[in-house]
Amino acid sequence: MWYAPRTLGVVVLSLCFAANAWAGDDELQPVPQGPGPAPGPVTAIPDLVGYKPIPSSMLPVVGMTPAVQSPTAQAAPLPGQTALGGPAMTMGPYTLGQDDVVHIAVSGQPDFTGIFVVGPDGNIQYGAVGDVMTDGLTKDELQTLLTQTLTKYVRTPSVQVTILGFNSKAVYILGEVASPGKYAMRGDSIKIRDALIAAGLMTSNAALEQVHVIKSDPSDPTFTVLNLKKVLFKGIMKDNIDLVHGDIVVVPATLWGRISGFIASLTNPASKARSLAYLAAL
Repeated sequence: MWYAPRTLGVVVLSLCFAANAWAGDDELQPVPQGPGPAPGPVTAIPDLVGYKPIPSSMLPVVGMTPAVQSPTAQAAPLPGQTALGGPAMTMGPYTLGQDDVVHIAVSGQPDFTGIFVVGPDGNIQYGAVGDVMTDGLTKDELQTLLTQTLTKYVRTPSVQVTILGFNSKAVYILGEVASPGKYAMRGDSIKIRDALIAAGLMTSNAALEQVHVIKSDPSDPTFTVLNLKKVLFKGIMKDNIDLVHGDIVVVPATLWGRISGFIASLTNPASKARSLAYLAAL
């Protein structure tokens, strides 16, 4: 018949659509699980964009109890922690002075164990023993002194002294350094190179050839100019002097640094307003 090819084409297209539908149904059908262990975790696809697998260490573990810190445990004091707010600088032995904090531990004797502060008179108030002169002693010397003193109260005292607060000695680093300020010392002296490193080194405007050091002796203060460029960049240690408690280090700015600072102050709106007000008052 004339319409046989047309009808045959419609039948073929219908069969193709039906075959595709049956195939889709087969893909969506869940696979029945027989007896046996549950399927394992799905393996992560490394090429999937944005996929970040969770580390197994972060996943909770059933039956695991988190560790609980003992309530009696105490964190050790930070080695750089001081009452002055800056990092402590270590150099040589350290003799105790006013406002230093010490911990005295006597084995088996809680009445003689505790934390003590060196007072303005250089003494610590040591319980039943009374005042003990501490000023000018190292921790080892104080330990020996307390061991001898406690023999009146304890047959064989075992004393351990630890310095918790280094507050009696400091130097001052000012001028063109990253962090100017007052720096506590953990020794009776410190090299000027180490002091500048502790202050964050110099800025780009620092005049290293003309660093000023002021020795603040009340009876005879001295003023010295040092070339620290040779110390820091050439290894010539002639000017790498010792700083002691109360010394002041000033790192001045170069001429160009001073000019740049002046120009910056003029472009600052607040500084500009003050300058105009000053000129108007003339």
